[in-house]
Amino acid sequence: MQKVNPKRWYLVMQFCILLSFLTFIVAPRIGYEPAAARDIGLWIGLLAPTMGILGVRAELLSRKE
Repeated sequence: MQKVNPKRWYLVMQFCILLSFLTFIVAPRIGYEPAAARDIGLWIGLLAPTMGILGVRAELLSRKE
């Protein structure tokens, strides 16, 4: 089984949070409606906890080995 680095999952989680904030700020300025920008930002923001829990899972698996 391939060893997965948990830091990668945490990095992706932080990227999702940053992308979500940028979506809230930039999307209305480039022509999206504010409601659509909010929805897109929320969907991207909901990925962050998923990536975080995958990082926790990778840490637990690496400790088990």
